[in-house]
Amino acid sequence: MKKILYILLALVLVFSVVGCASTEKSEAVEETKAPVVLGKDGIPRPDWVVKDVSTQDVHFASGYYKAATYANAQKAAIAEARNALAEWVKTSVDEIITSYRNDAGSGENLQAVQAFETISKQNATAMLSGSIKEDEWVDKDGGVYVLVSIPVENVKDQMVGLSDGIAQQFEKNEAAVEANNMMNDAIAKYFGTNATK
Repeated sequence: MKKILYILLALVLVFSVVGCASTEKSEAVEETKAPVVLGKDGIPRPDWVVKDVSTQDVHFASGYYKAATYANAQKAAIAEARNALAEWVKTSVDEIITSYRNDAGSGENLQAVQAFETISKQNATAMLSGSIKEDEWVDKDGGVYVLVSIPVENVKDQMVGLSDGIAQQFEKNEAAVEANNMMNDAIAKYFGTNATK
């Protein structure tokens, strides 16, 4: 009988220790959550300030600027966000060119690839037509964060348009048509869509 009593007492102690440990663990997890950062007028900092919120259909970029006046900070933050979008377009062009070259970009096709690369990078900022300001947050120090977006389809369509325009500059033959189709396929592959507009 004493043995059973000792075993029950030992089980009670084990369960109480385990229960306390799990409570301490859950409290420790809650303590590691990021604190809420409040900006001007007590508005909590949105997630997009610290992380990329882009989706397959929409690319987002944020910009930040602090200036003597709110209006100047806002303009500069929008410009910085649009520059980040333009950089994304340039990176996209690089990856599309790499994909194209890996698939077929050699010989006569190389001239069209180089033209596409040069013209696309020169027009990266112009490709941002359709970008809009989505949100804004002002920190406690008066620094302005701005979120801008652009539909991925807009950029893809403009790249296909550039590719088609470049193809028209070359002599019409089967090789030129094939090169243009391959470039459009590389664009579609990058954006994960169909090659047709």
